[in-house]
Amino acid sequence: MNRSQEQADRFFGQLMSTVGLDVEYRAAEGDELALVTADGGEVPVLDLIGGFGSLILGHHHPEVVAHVRAFLDQRRPVYAQFARNDDAQRVTELLNTVLRREFGFEDDGYAAVFGNSGAEGVEIALKHAELDRVFRIGALGEQLAGNLAAAGAAVASGDAVLSPEARALAGTRADGEAGAFAALTAVTAEHNAAQLAKPPVFFALEGGFHGKLVGSLGMTHNPLFRGPFQALGPTARFFPVDDPAALRALVDAERGSVLDVVVADGVVDVHERPAPVFAGLFLEPIQGEAGIRPITAEQARALQEVCREIDCPIIVDEIQSGAGRTGTFFASAQVGLRGDYYVLSKSLGGGIAKTSITLVRTSRYRKEFEALHSSTFAKDGFSTSVALKVLELLEADDGRAYRLAAERGAKLVDALERVRKDFPDVIADVRGNGLLLGVEFHDQSSGASALISGKSAAGQLGFVIAGYLLTAHRLRLMPTGSSPNTLRVQPSIYVTDAHVDRLETGLRVLCEVLGAQDALHLVHPVVAGGQAAPRADVRRLAPRPRPTDPAERTVSLVAAVSSAEALRLFDPSLADLDDQALEDYLTLLAPARALPPMPPVRCGSVDVVVFPFFASRHDLGADVAGVVGDLAAVLHGARTAGLTAISLDRDLGAVAGAVGLTAFPGLALDVVDADLVAVLTGTAAL
Repeated sequence: MNRSQEQADRFFGQLMSTVGLDVEYRAAEGDELALVTADGGEVPVLDLIGGFGSLILGHHHPEVVAHVRAFLDQRRPVYAQFARNDDAQRVTELLNTVLRREFGFEDDGYAAVFGNSGAEGVEIALKHAELDRVFRIGALGEQLAGNLAAAGAAVASGDAVLSPEARALAGTRADGEAGAFAALTAVTAEHNAAQLAKPPVFFALEGGFHGKLVGSLGMTHNPLFRGPFQALGPTARFFPVDDPAALRALVDAERGSVLDVVVADGVVDVHERPAPVFAGLFLEPIQGEAGIRPITAEQARALQEVCREIDCPIIVDEIQSGAGRTGTFFASAQVGLRGDYYVLSKSLGGGIAKTSITLVRTSRYRKEFEALHSSTFAKDGFSTSVALKVLELLEADDGRAYRLAAERGAKLVDALERVRKDFPDVIADVRGNGLLLGVEFHDQSSGASALISGKSAAGQLGFVIAGYLLTAHRLRLMPTGSSPNTLRVQPSIYVTDAHVDRLETGLRVLCEVLGAQDALHLVHPVVAGGQAAPRADVRRLAPRPRPTDPAERTVSLVAAVSSAEALRLFDPSLADLDDQALEDYLTLLAPARALPPMPPVRCGSVDVVVFPFFASRHDLGADVAGVVGDLAAVLHGARTAGLTAISLDRDLGAVAGAVGLTAFPGLALDVVDADLVAVLTGTAAL
C-alpha cells in the first residue's frame, strides 16, 4: 500500500521515508531483524535500538518463546480478574529480593501495582503519590482539629489564656478569652483551609522523559511534547539535575504551612507546621530521551537530602534503565539512589508481553489505592507469567545476565570511544552505562553542505544519520527524542564482538562523510534501489564563498529546489548523482519540503537569504494544495522569527497566485522574477 493511502501513522511514516527509515521487517531473532527488500527478499539488519530498551534478552529469546508456547498450550487463563495470581506475587517477591540485595535495606520493602505500559506505570505512581498526600492532609487536618478542640476546652474552663502572639494573630481587642479564641479560630481556619486546598507540587528534571499520557506528559520536560496539552493536567516544576540550589529555590517558592493552635502550661499558642504540598520528585537515573545522560552519585545524594527535608517521595523511573541493562537490575543502585517508588516496564515483557510494575515503599503504600485504580488488562496471567520468566533468566547463574550487560557495554564503549578519538570534530561525546549508551554528534548547521547543515539546523540530523546507517550499513539506530544529534545504542546482552565491529566500521565511514560534508553518500542509499553509487570515494566539499564587503541590502527569498540542476547548485556534493536519482530525491522530500534559511548568498550587490523549499516540477503542478500548505507554514515561521517582508521566487509565486495567496498577515509578500538557479549563480536581478 502506498504511504499516501495509509491511515495508521501515515504522516510520520512519510517523514521516515525521506531518510530511508520507512522499511518493513519480516522476522527477528536475537539482535537481528530481517529487512524486506524491494524485490521481496530479505537482508539481515543489526538492531541496536533494542525496542527502545525493551529487548535486554533480544528478539524471541528461545526460553521466553518456549515459555509462551507452553503457557498457551496449557490453556492457562489470561484474563481472570479478581482471582489469585501467584505469578504476580512471585514477581513482587523476586523484585523485593533484588531491591534488598542491591540497596542493602532490611525494611518491609515494596508493594507492587501492575499496569500495561511504562507511561501507565508513571500515571500509577503519580496518582498514588497524590493519594498519599491527600491522606497526609487528612491526618494533619485531624491533628489540627484535635489540638484546636483541646485548646478551646482549656480556654472555656478558664484553665488557659491566649499568648500575646496568639491574641495579635486573632486581631481582636476583645477583653474575654472566649471572644479572642473565637477570632483566633476563624483566622486559623481560613488560613489552613487555603493552604490545605493547594494543588500538589511535583518536581522533575530538565530533560526528563516519563511518557506521553496526560499525567506522565506533565512530568516530561520537552515543551514540544508537553506544550499543547499543558492545560489538561498537573505540570512539574523542572530544574537542572546539577543545580540543587535551583531545587531548593523551587521548594522555598512553593512551600505551604498551616497554623496549629495548641495549649501547654495554661497558654494557648500558635505553631506553624509545614503543609503537605510536595507530592513527588520524578527522575530517571539515566535520562534517555535527553541524550543518555546518567546522574551522578553526588547529584543523587543532593536530591535525596532535599526530599528528606520536605518529606517529598522520590519516584525513580527505571522503565528504560532497569531490568539489568546497566549491569545491575536497578541503574539507580549504582549511584545510591533509593526511591520511594520505582517504575519498571519495557524489558520485563521479554520482548513479547506489554506490562509495567510500579513499586511503592510499604511505609507509603495506601491500601485504598487498590479500589481507586484498576485496569482490565493489568496483572493479566500472560504478562505476569512472562515477567516472572524474564526475572528468572536475569537472576540465573548468580546474575550472569548483569555481568554480560556490564562486559558487553564496556566492549561497546571501547569501540565508540575509538571512533570519537579519531573523529573528535564529528563525535562530541560517548556516554551512558552498560547497554544504555549514547553517541552525540556535533552540530553540523554551519557545515559546507547545504543539505547536511540544513537538516542539522532543522533538528533532523539524527534521523538522516540513522537512515544512512540503515540503508548503507544495515545498522539500525535511532536518535533520542529530545537530543536529536544523539544516537541511542541499546542492544541485548547477547550482542557479539562481530556486531560491535560492524557498528564501529559503519560509524567510521559515517564520520568520514560528515567530516568531509559529502552529502552524496547520505542521499544515494535512500534512492539507489540497490544500485552502486556513482563514486565510492568521499570528497571534501569546499565551503560556499562569502563576500567580505557589505551588501547594499538584504532580501529574504523562499526559493523552490525543483530540479536536478537546482539541487546540484544547492549542494554541490550531490553533483555526481544522475538526474533521475535527484528527481527521485525531490519527490521523496515532499513530506519535509522546507529547511531553515541558508547563510546569505551574494547576488550582485544584494545579499539573499534563501529559504530552501523542496518541490519537484511535478508537485508544483499536481500537488498545489500540499505545496501551498507547506509554503504557508514557511511564511508563518518567517513571521514568527521576526521578518516583516519576504519574497517568493517565480515558481512559488505562480503556485501561490493560482490559489489567491498574494498576501500574508503581518508579512509584506512579493514575487521576484528569478529562481534558485539564478540566485545561486549570481545572475538574478533583485
